[in-house]
Parts: sequence; C-alpha cells; structure tokens
Amino acid sequence: MEPQTRFSMGIPRAYPTEDRYAFWLTTGDKKLLAVVRGMNCVAALKRSRSTGRIVVQIDDSHDPDEAWHWIRAELEQAVNEVELDDIWLDAIKWIL
Repeated sequence: MEPQTRFSMGIPRAYPTEDRYAFWLTTGDKKLLAVVRGMNCVAALKRSRSTGRIVVQIDDSHDPDEAWHWIRAELEQAVNEVELDDIWLDAIKWIL
C-alpha cells in the first residue's frame, strides 16, 4: 500500500460533546494507531462503529492546529519507516 493511502486525517474542529478539539482519522494500520495513542497531545481515541473512522481528541493543554501538524508529521514518519527483517538485523550485527 502506498504511504499516502495508509491514513487520512480530517481538520480539527470543536468536539460537540466536550470542550476540546478533535479530528477524524482513517486507517487500518495498528502501528499508526499505536503512534497516535502514544502521543501526549492526544486525549482519547474513539472508533465510530458505523464508519470505522477514529475520532482523535486533542488534549486541552495543546494548541489544536499545532497538535494536528505534529500528529501528521509523526504518522508520515511512521509510514515511511522501513522495518528490516531479522536476517538483515543479524547481518548488520555480525558486520559491526
């Protein structure tokens, strides 16, 4: 799958039921969800059962626009990260 299609993010908007901002995230990649879940600017993740999209709530202590750009940068980095197979890791260890 192309890196550009592994996730999509909506624009942060005021979350209707709480006093914080949130945006829609669409991805099926559990690694990307783990990246988002681990960020301290994220207050909560909630999946919509009907659409499968995830509402990402931004913590009140962070600027919504800055948090959105930070999350996007982290996801783009995670998408472009190359994971080496164990055989390559062993070869590198042997060489070094």
